[in-house]
Amino acid sequence: MTKTVYGNTRGLKKVDLDLLQGIYELAIDKNMIISLEIAQIMAVISSSNQRELVVFMDRQGRVASVGVGDAATVQLKAQSRRRGEHRLAGLRCIHTHPSGSGQLSAVDYAALYDMRLDVMVALGVQDGKIKEACLACLEPRDGQLTQNFQNFGPMSFAQLAAFPLTALIQDIEDSIKPPAAVSTSKTRQIEKAILVTIAGEDTLDELALLADTAGATPVARVTQHRKKPDTAFFIGRGKVEELALHRQSLGAELVIFDDELTPTQARNLEHAIGCRIVDRTTLILDIFAQRARTKEGKLQVELAQLRYLLPRLTGLGTALSRLGGGIGTRGPGETKLETDRRHIRRRIDELTNALEQVRRHRQQQRQNRRESASPVVALVGYTNAGKSTLLNALTQAQVYTANQLFATLDTTTRRLQLPGNREVLLTDTVGFIRKLPHHLVKAFRATLEEVIEADLLLHVVDASHAGLAEQIAAVEAVLKELGVQDKHTILVFNKIDQPVNHQLLEQVKLSYHCQFVEVSAHTGTGLEQLKELIAQNTLHQQRLLKGRLPYDRTDLVALLHQHGKVYSEKYGPEGIQVEAAVDECYWAALAPYLKT
Repeated sequence: MTKTVYGNTRGLKKVDLDLLQGIYELAIDKNMIISLEIAQIMAVISSSNQRELVVFMDRQGRVASVGVGDAATVQLKAQSRRRGEHRLAGLRCIHTHPSGSGQLSAVDYAALYDMRLDVMVALGVQDGKIKEACLACLEPRDGQLTQNFQNFGPMSFAQLAAFPLTALIQDIEDSIKPPAAVSTSKTRQIEKAILVTIAGEDTLDELALLADTAGATPVARVTQHRKKPDTAFFIGRGKVEELALHRQSLGAELVIFDDELTPTQARNLEHAIGCRIVDRTTLILDIFAQRARTKEGKLQVELAQLRYLLPRLTGLGTALSRLGGGIGTRGPGETKLETDRRHIRRRIDELTNALEQVRRHRQQQRQNRRESASPVVALVGYTNAGKSTLLNALTQAQVYTANQLFATLDTTTRRLQLPGNREVLLTDTVGFIRKLPHHLVKAFRATLEEVIEADLLLHVVDASHAGLAEQIAAVEAVLKELGVQDKHTILVFNKIDQPVNHQLLEQVKLSYHCQFVEVSAHTGTGLEQLKELIAQNTLHQQRLLKGRLPYDRTDLVALLHQHGKVYSEKYGPEGIQVEAAVDECYWAALAPYLKT
């Protein structure tokens, strides 16, 4: 461990810094909370500079770290000694209050619980003297460490020096019972998270939904309006210090930023705030890792995660050895973080080759569909707009649906019967989102080619959402990235059975020069009108077909009955003589087998 004095050391005299640095060389009786010598150094410097000081000590009486704050607070930071979620850290914290009061604050109690400290001690100092001391420790309930505390004091320094520390720690640890089979998935689901943005607070609503989907509970929101991110910390340095104290007071284990962080920003923030830092991209990748069910989906998510991880290897530091640590560490992160760049590049090559095979397989499937001459209609839209529910309502596909972001990742194709005995193939695709990670778009290229090859797009929009215009724009941005922004599209305003801002809806309609329809996939409202629109936009000029089809292609005769109008059908010795009217799109499938 590097023995340096951390925190707000600016303005301190060199003699004071030297004295604080010298504390590292002072050892005390392991049964004492703190020695008089160390306490007096802290009292004098804290009083004269009106700054809080903190010293962490281990159970052998050795100083673990020394820090400096301002008049009211000091960030509590120490080398982690926690040996498990349900054991004490083996560290005690002693810090000063230059106001003269030794009463512990909410931040002190939160840090005591969050860091599982042996004890938390506050020394009320004034005029270079120790006025009083207060001490707190965790109080186990039902054999587990909870946010319950035992308090001692105010007391004099003499009483503090004689305090039975060893016996107290022993009593606490004797009261803790090892939990029976603690579920890792359950502990992940209750992670407390603070959400941070430099845009507007309304952007945090979606981030909160993403955090909840990933298994975290947002406990606070932090907003700082900036024209551009700080190169070192993304947010201002002062805001970082404020955020660090806020995190300690709330006992949050996670801070989530609503933008992509650079490796340097992530490393600096984790060091300054003292907990895991997750950006928007990592959060979305984590959700995709949870949602991936098929082999193809898992390959695509792993490829996206590794592409995102590769340039960040040098910035992860000690995080590389962390396994199963919650949001941002699932999926391949749990098994690939300890590999080096060469191994990750090799794995990326393997995944890219595997997905290229998937891409070729999908191309073959699309070729077979083209031969069947059925038009392809693709559902696209913002996540949770109701695409899968609409697919189920139109085709009885029974695809999994849920009121959550990215409920389904896998592509599903079903036949949809239209008016006039017509049929199309309806394909559901992965949902889009604002700031969709480029790595995901690239990795899901094989899946999203279903959109590229489609004859018609149904852009499904949540009509009840207050930000529906922004959601439409986000989807269009992804479609532009795929190069299909000019493909014929119908806007499908779904969830019309929910409370809708009709004035906003009309404004959005006027902004887009395309066909639209209002539906409710839940109640069935507007679905027949939607089918009519699909039929109109996939209708081709009919062509008269006259000739002879071979007996081994009776499926083509069935296609004529299903999708055309058969005028005559005669079975002769050389084949089936037919005369029919059929859409132009089916001609390509029939022409190679037609004999005149």
